[in-house]
Amino acid sequence: MLNPALTQRPAEVGFNESWARGGGPGATGDEAGEGSREGRGRRSSGAERVPQVVRESADDSTRATQLTAEARTPPSHLTIVQKPDSVSISDDQGLTRTFHPHGHLEELTLGTVSLPTSSRWSSGGLEVVYEVESGWQLRYRYIPSADRTHLVVDIRFLQQGHEGDEVRLTYEAPDAHEHSVLGGAPPPAPAASAGVPAAGATESAAGARPPVLPPGSELRGLTTIGTVVDDLSPQAGACGLDQAKIKSSVARILADAGFKTKPFGDEETYVWISIATSRLQDGTCVSRYDASLMSQADATLPYLKGLVSLNVALLHEGGMAGGSPAAHAKSVADALTASVNRFVTQIRNAGK
Repeated sequence: MLNPALTQRPAEVGFNESWARGGGPGATGDEAGEGSREGRGRRSSGAERVPQVVRESADDSTRATQLTAEARTPPSHLTIVQKPDSVSISDDQGLTRTFHPHGHLEELTLGTVSLPTSSRWSSGGLEVVYEVESGWQLRYRYIPSADRTHLVVDIRFLQQGHEGDEVRLTYEAPDAHEHSVLGGAPPPAPAASAGVPAAGATESAAGARPPVLPPGSELRGLTTIGTVVDDLSPQAGACGLDQAKIKSSVARILADAGFKTKPFGDEETYVWISIATSRLQDGTCVSRYDASLMSQADATLPYLKGLVSLNVALLHEGGMAGGSPAAHAKSVADALTASVNRFVTQIRNAGK
């Protein structure tokens, strides 16, 4: 997450067209004009030279404008995924770019415009260079701290080989054990330059994040499942729904499937039933019902220190039923029975 207090971001940054295309870094204001950003030069009032014709393609203009905007308004969050031959960087706006740090030019895209890009490992981090147009480059350097809690992103505008404006961003991991690793050399090398360990080496480090289990693993090993049914409204009672009957029916399905249960349903994993019922003026009953398989898990949150206990929905089904009071209760009960039976089937399949 971006830390504004540790970020150096000038109010105005960009490419200086007059400096890049005019008399070079040594030109005076009368010779080259007072430079402005994003390809718009202001000539000094005393200049009497014939204006230089600058031919800039639409693609060049698009690259300069959009990449400058990205540097001026950096994302608040970054997610970095490193693989043996690539690094993918995603932001909170849904933009993802994948780099292959082999030092060779590769074609990325900026919307519908090509974006020639090269990347390599350098000085303990990842260096990415965007080729904006002839003589114009934008260089990003992603440099992690030794303890992986901070990531410095240094952005530099390069013009005709000379360094121009600079933006220096500092990102912090939400938690020391919950962040993506950007190494100083491609894994699984045993070490990286500048004393920064390679990403593969962190797997054995103390406190490293354990591997993520595949989908469905959360349903394995369940032996005890409780039953919780929310209180019903008077309208639900008038439509034939009975809290005790619904609870006993669900508990019986679970018991017949071989799960242990307790009378009060206070287990860490339980089936939770919620029903909201309305009765129309003509006497028709309408209910919205939801069945969820709930569990509890410990988690870390970016704005809190330590672990917190959360209720997690492992499975969920819901729907609506309507009809006369005489038939309504059976319709809801049948739908809930079908949902709980499907839960049982999914749990059994996960354990195979």
